[in-house]
Amino acid sequence: MDFMKLLKSIEELLYELITWFVFYPLTFWRILTRPMAMLAYAQKELTEKDEEQLDDAVSPPILLLLTLVLLHVLEGALSPGTASALPGLLQDDRNLLVFRALAFSLFPLLYATIRLRVSGARLTRTTLKPAFYSQSYATVPFVLTMSLGMLLLAHSEALPGGWLWGGTLMLAGTGWYLAVETTWLSQTSQVSGLRAFLVTLGIFFAALVMLLLVAITVALAARQLD
Repeated sequence: MDFMKLLKSIEELLYELITWFVFYPLTFWRILTRPMAMLAYAQKELTEKDEEQLDDAVSPPILLLLTLVLLHVLEGALSPGTASALPGLLQDDRNLLVFRALAFSLFPLLYATIRLRVSGARLTRTTLKPAFYSQSYATVPFVLTMSLGMLLLAHSEALPGGWLWGGTLMLAGTGWYLAVETTWLSQTSQVSGLRAFLVTLGIFFAALVMLLLVAITVALAARQLD
């Protein structure tokens, strides 16, 4: 009986993994072309029954993690010696992926928290989860464009115009992200467009500072362990 349960679990896991080949690009495309609808979709789906949630899309945290995994593989292929330059703790692929996932999750976490505060909702684990899921969708294209842009900048010597393409991609991704967050905050919290933009910009820079502080703290801690 236990063996059959194990086989059933493997069957479900294999099916879930293989469907990512379809739903990952589909979900990403829907975020790019219909960001407001997808942010609302992420919040709405958490009100459905567990087996019916996100039935036609990849879960936001998983989508973010998959994106980081793909970027990590690409970075390893283009810059095989990069890992050796990192602190010992982060030279392990699993530790590096966990660090990046937690670091980039600061963006949706901060935006979700401020979104609840501005709307006057009580901040609890239950109310934060739908907002965090929603913001995770918006963060994925930003993370992808920033990471690809940094890769292009790192290989600008080998790629003619790489610095231009890299900088343009990073600016475009950041502009898209700020525009989406501003529109979403303005629509869902009934605040003016200007105030929504200023709040969005403030959160963005706060997240960048926190990301930098976390990176410095981890780097120092890792060197102490080496």
